[in-house]
Amino acid sequence: MTKRGADQGLLTEDISLGLVSPVQKILFARHLALMLRSGMSITEALKLIYQSSQGHFKKIIAEIYTGVRAGNSLAELLARWPRVFSGFFRGAVLAGEASGNLELNLQNVAEQLRRDKELKDKLRAALFYPVLVMVVAVIIGLFVSFYILPKIVPLLSALRVDLPWTTRVLIGLASFLRANTWQLLLGGVALVSALVYLTRSHLTKAWFDRWWISFPIVGSLVRALNLSRFSLSLGVLLKSGVPIVEALQLSACALDNEAYRRILKKTELAVAKGGELSANLKHYPELFPVIVVRMIKVGEESGRLQEALLDAAAFYEAELEQSSKNLAAALEPILLIVIGLVVGIVAVAIITPIYSITGGIVR
Repeated sequence: MTKRGADQGLLTEDISLGLVSPVQKILFARHLALMLRSGMSITEALKLIYQSSQGHFKKIIAEIYTGVRAGNSLAELLARWPRVFSGFFRGAVLAGEASGNLELNLQNVAEQLRRDKELKDKLRAALFYPVLVMVVAVIIGLFVSFYILPKIVPLLSALRVDLPWTTRVLIGLASFLRANTWQLLLGGVALVSALVYLTRSHLTKAWFDRWWISFPIVGSLVRALNLSRFSLSLGVLLKSGVPIVEALQLSACALDNEAYRRILKKTELAVAKGGELSANLKHYPELFPVIVVRMIKVGEESGRLQEALLDAAAFYEAELEQSSKNLAAALEPILLIVIGLVVGIVAVAIITPIYSITGGIVR
């Protein structure tokens, strides 16, 4: 096959659609950096990466390869997929192309993406058990309401005995759930949809994001996650040669929390006018605690800001891990107590009338 035919084959193969996972982006940055460091041209490296890619990402790599062959820069091509390649990713590549250190910047990007993924994985692992317990509790409640109680209620009604208040409440609740199943399901879906819309809407997202920060226990997790991602993104970008004003803009794009993003946009404007980063961040102690502001100030005064930011990122990674463990440890006994109380109330509500009936028969 000719070289032209091989290039055309990159776009004509059957490509499945799907999402691009964080692992795919990490491997893309890491493998591209490794191949460039070994002396390969960027087109040769992209062709090899294409051959080992899968799903929707394979199509993206093919289009990037074709664009590079046509003379476009890699950063310009990555900008066509802003949901796949974040502003942080594109900024580091742009700085690498301008300075001639593209392979080093790609390695820094891969490291940042890896650590960011580890943070999210630790958070999910910490919340897995509490969420599992809640799901099991809901399933048990539905099983009792829709399977057990419908078989017991006719028996109790036929014997015409005075039922305890716990049994009457349980029967009434089960009857209400069965009679309004679809209305409750539709209402629940509508409520969840409304909450999702409000938490993502441009008008209300900042309020919700700030509310999460002030929420007990969860707030420390949210703060540690955003501070770690901010410090790591800004430190890596500065290390890659990106000017601080542009690095602040790209770091804001790397965060999901709208409250942090708005503060960083204000800080970016102040720094562009000659202000210090630490001097501006100290006005927002609820988002940027004193310790991180001091670390940044020491970095500015010593001329080693990127190292101070990377140290701050490591500090908040450790804090996030500890906070997630504390959250799981706090939720587990609370959930177990709640489930135990619910199971106990249900058991008493079912057993008490049966015990009364059998006691009357014996006498």
